[in-house]
Amino acid sequence: MTGRKVVLEAIAEPGYHFVNWSGEPIWDGEPTTIENPIEIQVTNALDITAHFASDSNEFISEDKIVSITTPDGATALDGGGKPLTDVNFTVAEGVPDLPEGVGIIGLPYQLGPGGATFEPPVILTWNYDPADIPDGVREEDLVIAYYDEYTSGWQDLESIVNAETNTITAPVDHFTTFAVTATLPPAPAAFIIDPESLSISPAEISAGDSVTIGLLVTNAGGQAGSHTITLKINGEIEATEEINLSADVSKTVIFTTSQNEAGTYSIDINGLSGSFTVKEEASPPPALSGEWNWWHAGGIIAAAAAAIAIPLVYRWRQKNRSRVTPPA
Repeated sequence: MTGRKVVLEAIAEPGYHFVNWSGEPIWDGEPTTIENPIEIQVTNALDITAHFASDSNEFISEDKIVSITTPDGATALDGGGKPLTDVNFTVAEGVPDLPEGVGIIGLPYQLGPGGATFEPPVILTWNYDPADIPDGVREEDLVIAYYDEYTSGWQDLESIVNAETNTITAPVDHFTTFAVTATLPPAPAAFIIDPESLSISPAEISAGDSVTIGLLVTNAGGQAGSHTITLKINGEIEATEEINLSADVSKTVIFTTSQNEAGTYSIDINGLSGSFTVKEEASPPPALSGEWNWWHAGGIIAAAAAAIAIPLVYRWRQKNRSRVTPPA
């Protein structure tokens, strides 16, 4: 057949249409042609391919979540510059980190083939599940974002949200990793009590003296909030204090109490436990009643005085008798 002219005609299967020819030889300096049928001069071995595309201008993922719609008249080419005949939808794994405070709603998808281009852009449609939207995020604030390999960052697309159909649409001019994202609200207030901060001073007191109980409370959440601190002694509520803290702020809470009876007292502050002791007082010597005490003491003193005086008087009388001369 060398040197002869042949006519080639591409016949599409139902649901597809012819797009162009590619391969050797090059017609009029162009690597492809859209003529069908074509007449070529056979001069040597030929390698010619006919390209077809689906009559539908929409490509849908198997799970029906993501779809690509090609506008009429748009040029859609794969990475090799050939007409795009299929789109790959794959759930992306190992997604690069998003900006702080931004989260992915649902699952991210990798679209392919890589290197595909569109002119004008095709329309990416995403069906989202409202149940996946975190509290505090409005549906109208959802956006479709793509990962830009050149800047190593995520870029938001001009997205349109339809809350009635739960869909988001955005124009795309190339394939990469896409995801529905939203700016997440700050985490709610979350109060943490440092167990190492609990202090009871002094641990032993006398009846009626004061004991000071302190602890450190921190709001580890992302929003301001309030929290009630309750002091219980022997299971009974002794005192409460409500504190208001901004995010990432700490405060030392101090209670002062006293007890009049000796014993060990258990304390509980929002689950933290400890104890202090009221010590026994030393007993004073027994006091004697007023009247009996004086008479008793007087009797003792009188007896002691008599014990001393009687011998003295006796000796004095004996001495005086020895000095008197008896009559003749």
